[in-house]
Amino acid sequence: MSVHASDAAAVRRMLARDGLTALELHAGDDGAPRWARLFARGAAGKPGRFDVDLFCQELYALVTAGVTMGEALETLASKQGSGRGERGAAVRTDTLIGQLHARVREGLPLSAALAQHPAVFPSVLCESLRAAERTSDYGPALERFVRYRRLTREVREKLVAASIYPLILLGVSSLVLLFLVGYVVPRFADVYADMGDRLPTASRVLLWVGSAISAQPWIALVGLAVVVALIVAAVRSVAFRAGVLGLLQRVPRLREVMAAAEYARLYRTLALLLHGGIPMVASLQVARGLLPPALARRLDGARRAISEGRSFSDAMQLQQLSTPVADRFFRVGEGSGKLAEMIDRAADFHEGEVSRGADWLGRVIGPFLMLIMGVVIGLVVVLMYMPIFSLAEAIQ
Repeated sequence: MSVHASDAAAVRRMLARDGLTALELHAGDDGAPRWARLFARGAAGKPGRFDVDLFCQELYALVTAGVTMGEALETLASKQGSGRGERGAAVRTDTLIGQLHARVREGLPLSAALAQHPAVFPSVLCESLRAAERTSDYGPALERFVRYRRLTREVREKLVAASIYPLILLGVSSLVLLFLVGYVVPRFADVYADMGDRLPTASRVLLWVGSAISAQPWIALVGLAVVVALIVAAVRSVAFRAGVLGLLQRVPRLREVMAAAEYARLYRTLALLLHGGIPMVASLQVARGLLPPALARRLDGARRAISEGRSFSDAMQLQQLSTPVADRFFRVGEGSGKLAEMIDRAADFHEGEVSRGADWLGRVIGPFLMLIMGVVIGLVVVLMYMPIFSLAEAIQ
């Protein structure tokens, strides 16, 4: 049968009023032509990115103040739907938090409600809340998740900040090079027009490229746009990124920084899950989804070793998932019964290594790129003036 409604939840409510239950739902086209549906979809625009960190922070503030989970979700749904936070504001079920509130009111646990939106809420949060639901104490789980996201975000921001300056330098240098080749070089081509074969080969090639760009600037711009589009497509390609990471890992210092970042993320995730009371084997299963394939396979090996009775430190060392410092932290934690705390400290240590490595890379890569682009631009200038030197020698 066909039902007109705004979303799937509205359809189910309409059918429930008639004593019916929907087993499967399919979106229809309302008989509208294809171009009209595409226009309506484009006019609606893409929904804004849901801020999971802000949601957890606000939920944590409400829950720790003594507000029940249902009331907290109702408050946040009213804030999200109407832009107001007044008590009694209408809850809109077409918002994400409104949907979560509706699921919780139906008796579904919060972790299960969040798990229905895997593209928004990470599995780490769902598992942490599922463990917290045993005692109905959401506060500590939310607090640990907020701290976990903040620390992992700081590591990512440090790595991004270390790459921004080299990228800006590379872009500006490329523009300067394009200006020289596309504007300055063609002016020299008119001066050297009568020299013919007496020009050096490299200078003739440079003058030909500059003249072609000057004569057909639109073709040059289209070619530049195509190159940029290819670069963007390559960056979005998983295989390309994996190949680039493989090349970067051949550089010793870069390999150390990247390994420290992966270890820090793994340890931080495990510490969060273990603090929430999740068993080690289950925590390793959740954490594997956050790792690249190579590390995920090694983590599977560690999980199997722990299932067979090995200690956590031995399993991680066997699969080369721990550094000497981390291994010492793990063994101390196993001996004192504070393994989650020691894993957290190991994450702190490796995040410090990432920070120092990012600072070092920022100081080295910038001058290195400046040297390379200076050599390239200097070579273009020399090739432009080389015929003048040849002409002066001929006159003498």
